[in-house]
Amino acid sequence: MLNYLLRRILIAIPVLAGITLFNFLIINMAPGNPVEMFINPSMSQADIDLRKEQLGIDDPVFIQYFRWLGNMLQGDFGYSYSSYEPVAKVVGARIGPTLILMGSSLLLAYIIAVPIGILSARKQYSWLDYSATSFSFLGVSIPNFILGLGGIYLFALTWKLFPTGGMYTLGKEKTFGDLLHHLIMPALILATASAGSMVRYVRSSVLEVLGQDYLRTARAKGLSEFVVINKHALRNAMIPIITVVGLDVPLLFGGAVITEQVFGWPGMGQLMIQSIGSRDYPTLMAINLIAAVAVLAANLLTDIAYAAADPAIKYGKR
Repeated sequence: MLNYLLRRILIAIPVLAGITLFNFLIINMAPGNPVEMFINPSMSQADIDLRKEQLGIDDPVFIQYFRWLGNMLQGDFGYSYSSYEPVAKVVGARIGPTLILMGSSLLLAYIIAVPIGILSARKQYSWLDYSATSFSFLGVSIPNFILGLGGIYLFALTWKLFPTGGMYTLGKEKTFGDLLHHLIMPALILATASAGSMVRYVRSSVLEVLGQDYLRTARAKGLSEFVVINKHALRNAMIPIITVVGLDVPLLFGGAVITEQVFGWPGMGQLMIQSIGSRDYPTLMAINLIAAVAVLAANLLTDIAYAAADPAIKYGKR
């Protein structure tokens, strides 16, 4: 297992380097440059050129990239163009809220999807199955910002059950209860799309194992249907379901960008939108790097979870 993990990490390093290069090129190919955000009528062309030189954006793009890469490897992500604070400090303050939102959403997605998927498989072609399928299609099809705005209108403005946004109530003490009150609606909205796709995976995985001989043997021994499904069938159906977790991490990151913006959640998604608007390239690169590392780490952890779910899987052996 250790040799396998080392090989995967060695493979991930050039992949990560390619991702950072691609992101850097895309960001710098955008029309305009950060200096345009500071231009005012009193600035001369010499002032503009001096500002570009100070930011280092007058150099060729590949020189800029390797300079950024060298600084990044030393733990220096540069300074934000908009707040003039170290990028590590700006982004570091946003990681926690995003992890809270994404972790809660992933947990809620599993809590919603696994029971519905199992029920849909057990009641195949019944009205319950068709209802679960409809929920799955709607969850995947409806954009997060539509669900978010609809949720704010119904649950915050009309029924006044939840706040319209933010992470804590302004002017009040920051407590866990207040955090939970603000978290429920954005976490549910973000979990809806993941749960929608996950229901289909759970249903198909459970259907695949329901007809296996070992389940008929378990029933013949007198085991209850609950034990047969949850102890025997679900464990063997976990491999495809685990795959969804690795695939959901980039989807959750993408969904968090929109959800955080709609609900004013102070995470990396909201910071990304603000950085795009202010052309804050160093902050954007740091956010993209963290997202890339998270996706690669999620895929690595998914492989480890395979072995935990199925002891027959052995890595590093031929």
